[in-house]
Amino acid sequence: MIRLEYLGKLIVISGPSGVGKGTVVEGLLSNPDLNLYWAKSYTTRPERPSDKSENHYLFIDELKFKELEKSGEVIESNFYNGSWYGSSKSEIDKGLAARQNVLKEIEVNGGMYYKRHYPEAILIFITTDIKNIKNRLVSRGQNTPEEIEARLLTAKKEMLRKKEYDYCIENPEGQSEKAIGEIEKIINGGSNNEQRGDFAGVTRG
Repeated sequence: MIRLEYLGKLIVISGPSGVGKGTVVEGLLSNPDLNLYWAKSYTTRPERPSDKSENHYLFIDELKFKELEKSGEVIESNFYNGSWYGSSKSEIDKGLAARQNVLKEIEVNGGMYYKRHYPEAILIFITTDIKNIKNRLVSRGQNTPEEIEARLLTAKKEMLRKKEYDYCIENPEGQSEKAIGEIEKIINGGSNNEQRGDFAGVTRG
């Protein structure tokens, strides 16, 4: 097991669908001073034209995915919309070994898997008001009203898991720069050995 205090930091971002995780992650990655490395994940879904420019995934078939999961290379996985997604341990270790701060965005139920493999990982839960989540899902135009209601129900259940995370960051609608700024403070807040302090607008998980 890699000891993170000798390497970079592992920052894990999570939260229900519609809280604005993607916008927050994009904002963090755009800041070169954070020395961030985006650790790609495995997926069995078909490759899309946009994937070549985004470079977020490693595309494999289901048989290979299961082999990697069995070997421990896939450290957490989720089945979504007919395809498997899973975090690559070697991708994470590659970034840490290069003394970069590794950034991951995961599903809510994956946080404890990261703590098992990387006890000193910094787990950050993004939250917002349910009304904001509904507004974001509606504005995307990708879901039916029934699907949106189902996602809101799931979001309410997932909010209960925020206590499994080290920090809980509020991301008000239209004010993502505030959430990004608070996470930047956490990343720059010292080594993972130090006691994790309190920041304005941040609650401890």
